[in-house]
Amino acid sequence: MEIREASPERLEERTSYPPSQHKSVVKDDVAPEGAFDALPPQDKGYAWWFLLGGALMEVLVWGMPYSLGVLHSYWTTTLFPPGTPGTDMLAVAVAMQNGLLYCSAVVFHPILARYPYHRVKLQLGALGISVLGLVTSAFATKPWHLVVTLGILYPFSCMYYLPAATFLYEWFAAKRGLATGMLYAGSGIGGTIYPIVIHQLLVRFRYKTAMISLGIGYAIVGILANTLIKPRLPIAPSESHQRPKLDMSFLRRSPAYAFCSCILLCSLGNFLPSVWIPSFALDIGLSEGQSTMLVSLMNGSSAFGYLFVGWLSDRYPLHFCITLTCLGSSLACFFLWGFAKNIGVLCVFVMLFGSLGIGFSAMWLKLIAIIARDDPALPGHLFSVFSFIRGIGNISSGPVSNALLASSVLVGAPGGYGVKNYGSLILYAGCTTAAGSVAGVLWRDRKSSVNRVQA
Repeated sequence: MEIREASPERLEERTSYPPSQHKSVVKDDVAPEGAFDALPPQDKGYAWWFLLGGALMEVLVWGMPYSLGVLHSYWTTTLFPPGTPGTDMLAVAVAMQNGLLYCSAVVFHPILARYPYHRVKLQLGALGISVLGLVTSAFATKPWHLVVTLGILYPFSCMYYLPAATFLYEWFAAKRGLATGMLYAGSGIGGTIYPIVIHQLLVRFRYKTAMISLGIGYAIVGILANTLIKPRLPIAPSESHQRPKLDMSFLRRSPAYAFCSCILLCSLGNFLPSVWIPSFALDIGLSEGQSTMLVSLMNGSSAFGYLFVGWLSDRYPLHFCITLTCLGSSLACFFLWGFAKNIGVLCVFVMLFGSLGIGFSAMWLKLIAIIARDDPALPGHLFSVFSFIRGIGNISSGPVSNALLASSVLVGAPGGYGVKNYGSLILYAGCTTAAGSVAGVLWRDRKSSVNRVQA
């Protein structure tokens, strides 16, 4: 079995190789004949070391936003107790952190592509800004301070992480779905570890020490992980490099619109369970330790979900994979979260939603391959567009959730629907995800050469 790959002549030019290595591959803006024959192999060798570095970045960068439910619960009960002015800004800070991590990709990807020789410097600079956001959040005395530190400064880590996501397309072909799942599983692992670590730090050392400690650890692990991130493809010298125009013909094909609509609709509700499950657990009488455990269980299940969905997308039609993940997570919201009144049902819900709802992102590179076909210049741009769309959905979840929780339409309804004002929130999460499953299968693309497997 082999995957049809784009010809070397069309390969987009990227690099972070040292000049001493680069000059042996490219000269005078043109790769010499046979240069691409010496490229590192795909799906083996250094590709797995690259994947290890990318997974560590996932643990680091995405573990924090996936665990904000624990911090949000602490903020609303201890740091800014009920009655504190401006507490509505806390939900905004949570939504902005996750949303801007995605949205800022459309800003940072062009910068990284324009200055490939400065990639490492740009990454480390972005890492420093995100560490600054973590450390300064320790000194927050008003809710809006967290909007600035964790909502605005922390998302600069997108520039630090982005090359790991976009270079993956270069390093893997036949095992692209599985590799994507393994990369994104890092966020599930991080989301499992972070809540436990944060909870223990808050209990033993209080908030200020907890956030400063997280910032220091973030910087150390971030620098080490970045040493493994390298592109597979060389570029021509920057002084004579001219970026080719993008082929916009993909806009005439239905997959681009179907996949973007699917991602947007799913993102409108996908982020809500991870933020509100801790508060929901407390409101039905569970302890803080149990609410933290639920967040860790959801994120741990997402690590399995990423692997499972990535493996599935390598073997089964994407129509089936999209339906399974989106519709499955929607039904979990309606029938499990919606009727949950004890920890047993909540455990089943967070495991299923973590596996299917959060694991949906493992299909992104497969979706990108269908849209891009054999154009190697498109994947990085499409990834940033997907990220931006997902970020819009996540950012909107803050004000939307505040508005939904102000509604008392379903108060007194059976199960979880009747717990305080969570009913409207649960219905919104389930309906938007279900709509995403419909949008995601409304496409046809018979000529995709990248996604075609030949025996």
